[in-house]
Amino acid sequence: MAALLLPPRDLVSKPDPDDPIDYYYRPFTAPLYRARLRDALTLLGPGPFDALLDVGYGSGVFLPELARRTKRLVGIDVHEGRAGVEAMAEAMGIEADLRNESLFDLPFADGEFAALVSVSVLEHLRDLDAALTELSRVVAPGGRVVLGVPVRNAATSSFFRLVGYDPLEIHPSSHRDVAAALARRPELQVERRLVFPRVLPFDLAAYVTFGCRRA
Repeated sequence: MAALLLPPRDLVSKPDPDDPIDYYYRPFTAPLYRARLRDALTLLGPGPFDALLDVGYGSGVFLPELARRTKRLVGIDVHEGRAGVEAMAEAMGIEADLRNESLFDLPFADGEFAALVSVSVLEHLRDLDAALTELSRVVAPGGRVVLGVPVRNAATSSFFRLVGYDPLEIHPSSHRDVAAALARRPELQVERRLVFPRVLPFDLAAYVTFGCRRA
């Protein structure tokens, strides 16, 4: 397995207090947090894509790997920490167009991107149908759409409570809600689904990533 290219921890800023960036570097939580990026890369494929959109770029932890796979990398988020992410990207020689935008109203043309990746965003939303409609709009027919969300079960809910969060408050949509919303969108065809850990069934895993093709 090729090493996952992450930014050095000292280059990464926390764009907001709740950003999970530290979990990517702590021994106990790193396997899960890094696995969700590896699964997204597996379903995305090597590219190269003409243009790729990272929806919810957060701390920018995924930008180094995504930049390897596209000629044009664009990221959107709603936090106020863009300057810190841009500084990290510049230090690593990554060209990324980062913007403060809502995923419900994207300032992009129909079919502007050949690929779209969104890791741990949809679980925070209530209107999944509106979100998926807008995300699919900006992806060209035949393009790749990769969506990752945590699985909601007793174990994962206990973890979030342990670290100080109400799982239903921070994640109003479950993995089952996301799967159902995808099933309602014929333009997003789920071709493959990966869970982590692999040995566990869908509802007992910790994380699930959907690999879709835009019809």
